[in-house]
Amino acid sequence: MKKLIMMMVAAAVTSTAFPAGHAVFGEPVRVPQVAEKGMAVALEGNRLFAGAGSKLHAFDVTEPLNPRPLGSLDGFDNLRQLRVRGRYAYVVSRETGMRVVDVSDPARMRICALYDSVEFATGIEVAGDVAFISERTYGVEAVDVSNPEKPMHISLVKTPESQSCRYRGGFLYSGEWGVGEVSVFDARDMRRFRKIKSLPLGGFGDGVDIDGNYLYCSTGHDARHRSISKEEGVGAGRGLDIFDISDPSAPKHVSRVNFPVFKPRNQDYWTPRAVEGMVFCCDSHNGLFAVDARDPSSPKIADRLCIPMPAGGKSFPSAAISSLEIGNGCLYMTCNPGGLYVVPVGGAKMPERPLGALPSNASYRKAYAVDESKFHAYRPYVPGQARSVVLRGDVAYAAFGDAGLHVLRIKDGGGFEKIGELQGARRVTDCCISGDRLITAEGLDGFAMYEIGNDGRFREIARRKGAGTGGSVAFWCLAPDERHVVLSSRNGPYAFFALDRFAAAQPIATLSPGVPQWGRYPADASLCGLYPAIVPAMGVSWVDLRGEKPVVTFRPKGRMPDHAVTQADGIARLGDRYICTAGAGYRMYSPASAKAAARPPEGVASKWKALGEGGHAGVPRSDGRLVAISHRARKLVSVWDFSDIGNPVLLRRHELEGNPDAAALYRGKALIPAGHQGLLMEK
Repeated sequence: MKKLIMMMVAAAVTSTAFPAGHAVFGEPVRVPQVAEKGMAVALEGNRLFAGAGSKLHAFDVTEPLNPRPLGSLDGFDNLRQLRVRGRYAYVVSRETGMRVVDVSDPARMRICALYDSVEFATGIEVAGDVAFISERTYGVEAVDVSNPEKPMHISLVKTPESQSCRYRGGFLYSGEWGVGEVSVFDARDMRRFRKIKSLPLGGFGDGVDIDGNYLYCSTGHDARHRSISKEEGVGAGRGLDIFDISDPSAPKHVSRVNFPVFKPRNQDYWTPRAVEGMVFCCDSHNGLFAVDARDPSSPKIADRLCIPMPAGGKSFPSAAISSLEIGNGCLYMTCNPGGLYVVPVGGAKMPERPLGALPSNASYRKAYAVDESKFHAYRPYVPGQARSVVLRGDVAYAAFGDAGLHVLRIKDGGGFEKIGELQGARRVTDCCISGDRLITAEGLDGFAMYEIGNDGRFREIARRKGAGTGGSVAFWCLAPDERHVVLSSRNGPYAFFALDRFAAAQPIATLSPGVPQWGRYPADASLCGLYPAIVPAMGVSWVDLRGEKPVVTFRPKGRMPDHAVTQADGIARLGDRYICTAGAGYRMYSPASAKAAARPPEGVASKWKALGEGGHAGVPRSDGRLVAISHRARKLVSVWDFSDIGNPVLLRRHELEGNPDAAALYRGKALIPAGHQGLLMEK
């Protein structure tokens, strides 16, 4: 058998042309060492790396059709993509950012750095000393990895919805999801890293690849930029767009090939890999397609491969094919579910991936200047982004991501005096307060509860690994009242715990936001024992906290007919009611009238009202009269006077350089955790 495999490989490697008029794909063989949730694969020479579940696996593929296990490393959560450059692998895992892994000895791989990306780390490319991270609606973040064990933020460039990216010769290409575009960046010099062009696609954008002078862009879901009706476009956006990038600053669309219509809207894995004009395209549950694009003006589907769904699964054509690489005589392909497969392909050979001229000035750091006429600012002495702030009297507790948690006293004339910090090299992404207890979200170190001292010091009372709902990451925490705390891994439902049983194995209740947790959806406090959380596009869920255990009393069903809350919106207590932002407007909710109701009756919610000029979506926070609204992706904060609830008055609007999260209000001034710009306080 081994001799036969070697003969097949030799024939495949010596062949330089794909067979014409014959099936492209051979019989796929599953690699048993890799778990069902196969998500990412990368090939570097004779080493193959695959990410599945919480593990990174390494294989020797000297015999391409017979991967030999070299080692594995656990400790990855929600792993999405990986890139290998020399002795390091760069792994992105959504809410926990980017990990850098030393893979020089695959039997003893080790995580040597963990980087707190601005947003969900979804896609990854590495060129020389720069890593480019695709971060959805926040855009592409550039990170200095000249010292791979100490990544440093360079800058972030906003795009519509970056999912994946590829670099070549000073230019970066990013697949943009819902808008159906490719963003083109000038990445020659990090001092001037910027978007220069948008390329329209035929469907939702995602994966991209480069081979020779051509850019290949996989698309999915609904059709875009075509003269067909909306109904005809549903599920018809699946396919491949080809661009000529001989002049990378001015790509030209060459052609498109469409894949069979597939309407279900789940599993967004659309990844192309190309060599010598043959392009292999993941299309999730629609299967894997081989596209013969040796004549780029007339691409044709040459073959299709589907992996059977597991018993009891939905009747989709294929298990969701999530990632692939081209080897010698084969493809390496991951499926979710399914794990890792080797697919024989006659004529295939591992493509060369020349990066060309590499980005210069990786040591550049965006200044994130602060307008001193408008703000006081505080930045920690080590790099970190201000992610959240909570007040207790005149003391602010601020979570700075990789720089930990800092305790700041607000001076009489404004500004900050540091009086303490949480000791230890801990990432802190959120914090909240209930009485004299501080609760923190500390990433992979879990959630912790501390007793607050008057001197800015802490005494740890309890700690738990995760939210008890499957996710091991501690990301968000809220204290709705003096009895409960709400915890979130950001990759599952919100989990309710009794404060006096903080370390319990399981939550006493859970609440699903209905979609991935793109924003802060629960309120900052309860009213009348009732606690709301928005469900984007649908409305508001309600939890009754008055009994022994929280009970979900109402969940919205179906999309709101008009003015639905967006992924960027939120809800907050405003005096004796709640304000729920909804796009550039708001609704008011009065829970007092729903105290005894199994579900909020008619009249609980006011009609939607536009904020007016200067209004925008965002997460609200209030002191009972003023409302500060923060839109983190758009870098906007506005402060409104809601003395007259029906006619709010815009007081101030700030367009920031950093990414602002939910603000706090102190004596009429907003405290804004503004990402890499620091913690800001209005003057």
